[in-house]
Amino acid sequence: MDNILVIADADFDKTTTIKQAEILAKAYNAKLHVVYFYYEDVRGLGSKGEAFKQSLSDRLDEKANNQLAEICSNNNISYEIVWSKHIHTWVNSYVLKQQPLMVIKTGHRSETLFYTPTDWHLIQECPAPILIIAEQQWKNNTDILAAVDLQTELPDKQQLNHKILANATRLAKNLGVQVQVVYTPLFSVILRDFGLQYKDEVEVNASKILQPTIKELAIQYNIDEENFHIHAGKPEVVIPSMAAKYNAGIVVVGTVGRKGLSQKLLGNTAEKILCLLKTNVLALKP
Repeated sequence: MDNILVIADADFDKTTTIKQAEILAKAYNAKLHVVYFYYEDVRGLGSKGEAFKQSLSDRLDEKANNQLAEICSNNNISYEIVWSKHIHTWVNSYVLKQQPLMVIKTGHRSETLFYTPTDWHLIQECPAPILIIAEQQWKNNTDILAAVDLQTELPDKQQLNHKILANATRLAKNLGVQVQVVYTPLFSVILRDFGLQYKDEVEVNASKILQPTIKELAIQYNIDEENFHIHAGKPEVVIPSMAAKYNAGIVVVGTVGRKGLSQKLLGNTAEKILCLLKTNVLALKP
């Protein structure tokens, strides 16, 4: 049986992520493994530090057991308390060994800051798909929005398109909802102001060129052609707007990291999209 790894919130009063993970586990017929992370620096305290660590771990274990018994009806669930400062390092190691379907974590964000460094590390480095949960209740019967680049000629991005559509359709099938696909051809406001480019012309031309591609993908992934949408503009603006329009429960996006000195960062477009999305996001790498 497949498994899903859940990173529990440190605040035991917050249960949205575990509840949503349970919905997905049932949809996928998968096991849940919930991990509660905690860390205090007890170096230099000797045996007192170890005793404190053991005592706190026991208390956390009891609270975790009570929490899961109260909010989860799934019998295929396990948990553990992990004493680790570097969450992403532990998760990456777990994923390589256990190969879960996905890793689920609440995205802790503010109006000025996207996610914590741990969230960024996981999105950038974790080999498994990362589902970042918005801190709000999941609405039922909401579609899945897949954001793809239908005109790319780069093999890795074409492969990523297929990965996005495959994950989106599997999610939609298991949850009993539809997939909406959005492609955003670039549109220059400056060229428009000079009368050299118009948004509707860009969309019409892209639709004509992409008709064979859309038809092929619609057949391959069993998605209605009318569910493919082409909206010119900036992806970081269009995709969140489309997510709101279709009341998407999950937006599936691809993240392609930079190389060299800035390999720790995502591409500019991916960063902006992730920062502006207010819904659950499933982030995939090539």
